[in-house]
Amino acid sequence: MPAINQSISNKYVYVWVISYAIVWILASFYFDPTVPYDTVEAVNWGMNGEWGSPKNPWFVGVMMWPAIYLDIPYSFYWYFSHFVGIAFGLLGVWKLAFRLTGRRDFAWFAMLMLNLSGVINFDIIPYNDNYILVTLWPWVIYFFLRAVDDNPAWWLPFALFAGLATMGKYSTLALVGSVFLLTIFVKQVRQSYRHPVFYLAIALWFALVLPNFFWLMATDFSAFKWVDSQIDPGFNLHTTQAALSVFYPLVIAAIVVYSCGGKLGWPKALPNRMANFIILFPLVVIYGWFSFHDGGRITEWLQPFMAISAPLFVGSIIEMPRKPFKKSLVGFAIFGVLVVVGYITVQAANIRGAGQKFIGVKTLIADGEQRWYERYNTPVKYVGGEDNQYQWFIIYGKDRPHVIQPWSMEKHMPPNVYNREITEAEIRQHGALLLGKKYDDCAHENFAKVRKFWPQFTIEKEDVIYRSEPDAEPETMCFGFIAPENMK
Repeated sequence: MPAINQSISNKYVYVWVISYAIVWILASFYFDPTVPYDTVEAVNWGMNGEWGSPKNPWFVGVMMWPAIYLDIPYSFYWYFSHFVGIAFGLLGVWKLAFRLTGRRDFAWFAMLMLNLSGVINFDIIPYNDNYILVTLWPWVIYFFLRAVDDNPAWWLPFALFAGLATMGKYSTLALVGSVFLLTIFVKQVRQSYRHPVFYLAIALWFALVLPNFFWLMATDFSAFKWVDSQIDPGFNLHTTQAALSVFYPLVIAAIVVYSCGGKLGWPKALPNRMANFIILFPLVVIYGWFSFHDGGRITEWLQPFMAISAPLFVGSIIEMPRKPFKKSLVGFAIFGVLVVVGYITVQAANIRGAGQKFIGVKTLIADGEQRWYERYNTPVKYVGGEDNQYQWFIIYGKDRPHVIQPWSMEKHMPPNVYNREITEAEIRQHGALLLGKKYDDCAHENFAKVRKFWPQFTIEKEDVIYRSEPDAEPETMCFGFIAPENMK
């Protein structure tokens, strides 16, 4: 590896990533009007506490446990967990880039070039799983290289992080599969089979993953069916467009490298080549497959690959730049500041309604809770309804209610949000607050979905005026009330 040619102290890396996390936590918490719907799903999966969920493995729900059991506001914890994770991932990007190049300026280049991408800020907020991959993937490859080059004991943190990432999103299996191929076909990696700690690491990974496999078997592989439902066969250019929209920072970074006199190519160092293979092999397969199978979420699925591509990019500089990266690093850092300033400006000025988007749901939920307390003067323990609007009670309801939607496979796919333990006796004892379909008043709302599963209960109704945003047209919706047994 090239000799270290920069004197920048490592402490400034920690200053940057910690500052980045603090700024984005505060900016998103105070200026984002509502959390995304993925928050509802993640919290619900955490409340159910199963080894899987209708869309993801178990770690997405587990990540919500601190907020669920320590009574931390979900709206704050969502941004906190995301950007603390991103900060840890950025540190991993820096460490991996430094591992591949031995140069601090290259490591800074890899980390700061990600400011050109939304994958570490506003693009990561809507998802309950991508931030986990951005957090863990750089460390997965870093620990792999340490295990091969330094000490087999590094296989243990590799297995831990790879297992957690796999249980965050199944796409991590692409990286794990690439590593498995390297253990077969690369001599230096194949030697790991001689060390007992390697088998202990394998056992650790399976210990994290197998419970989800058994859960999938017991639920007819419902999560895989959901993924399959997002894909339609047929040639398309959507995948190419998605790839360009995700990986464009690499093009900009390449222009910077060549303008400084550097050159990109396939690296000669084995660690760099292995790291490239771990990411590029599955990317080629994914790109080829989805070019003939249109995946509506392909952009979302590609985004975590951008974060891990940054250190591999600098590891593929085969001719050192003659000009220093100082101006580029300053430019990347300034651009990162401009992004957060732009985000705050758009939200605060309510440009195109961004600062007030869906904010009316908070008022709707507060109104529903107030009416419940006026009727029964007891906490709202259960909620239900006709579409996903009622599910926001999970996040913004002060009593943190659970839903009365049971697990059901009637349409071969379970509902995204459900309650595995709900029973008639529970509803009868505690009652339930219901919300009808959007813009249906009580004269037209019969709560058919609720009655389908719970026909035995009497439902009282009240109309409510709802505005999704302050300037939206008022619409009438319907609250329903299943009275607690001792309040009838």
